[in-house]
Amino acid sequence: MNYLVLDLETANPDCASICQIGIVKVENGETTATISHLIDPQDSFDHWNIKVHGIQPHHVVGCPSFCELLPELIPLLEGQIIVTHGSFDRVAITKACQKYGLPAVEATWLDNQTVVRRTWPQFSRKGYSLGNLANHFGIEFQHHDALEDAIATAHIFRRALAESGRTASEWVSAMGQRSPHQGAILQHGSVSGPFAGKTVVFTGRMQITRKEAARRAAALGFTVAAAVSPTTSLLCVGDDRNRVGKSSKERDAERLLLAGHPISIMAEHEFWRLLSA
Repeated sequence: MNYLVLDLETANPDCASICQIGIVKVENGETTATISHLIDPQDSFDHWNIKVHGIQPHHVVGCPSFCELLPELIPLLEGQIIVTHGSFDRVAITKACQKYGLPAVEATWLDNQTVVRRTWPQFSRKGYSLGNLANHFGIEFQHHDALEDAIATAHIFRRALAESGRTASEWVSAMGQRSPHQGAILQHGSVSGPFAGKTVVFTGRMQITRKEAARRAAALGFTVAAAVSPTTSLLCVGDDRNRVGKSSKERDAERLLLAGHPISIMAEHEFWRLLSA
């Protein structure tokens, strides 16, 4: 049962501005290594991000940039199951690769939030933030330090594996199956795709047919659903300049966001850019 657990911090709201990475290596169910790097984001630091993680510009002076560090990490990351708490870290890695013109990291990404929500009924709709889960399970850690967050995620994921009786590989396969809380499934995603376990819903008039959009998304792992639900990972909004007001799906997604569900709302052109990486 081998996998990695990864967490990132960013310098500003642009998720490509990675300034710290923490990785936990698990082999045969045991932690065998921990890795932490400060990274020069080659970008500005936002006041609010500094307030969250405490990393300031002078802390990364002389540190490698993402494009300098990635070749060192590729032998560790590629071909592995990488566990993250939420989709932010996977998207950040993808966008940082885009920023520097680097090929995408070829790995299988597994969202620990989804694992937790499917393992414990009390966390299926709320309370699955890393801080709340750590408090519930009595895990002490320094929140928003990338390595500390990765270690806490590893502890929670290990508990979920024991509780569910599934291995990490079995969870990867299970992510391609329909959840009882999902809307009607239009197309199941490839379990080997980089977005396996994620569910996308399309809304609005798009530049291509919905059938073609669903085909492209499913080929890269997205399960395509007909309606927004608590298990929706991403709502893709068509780039229709003539549309007036928000669709019912957008309003549903915004209500779930306010309730604490980690749904991303993304314009169509941004969605295709993400997939093209």
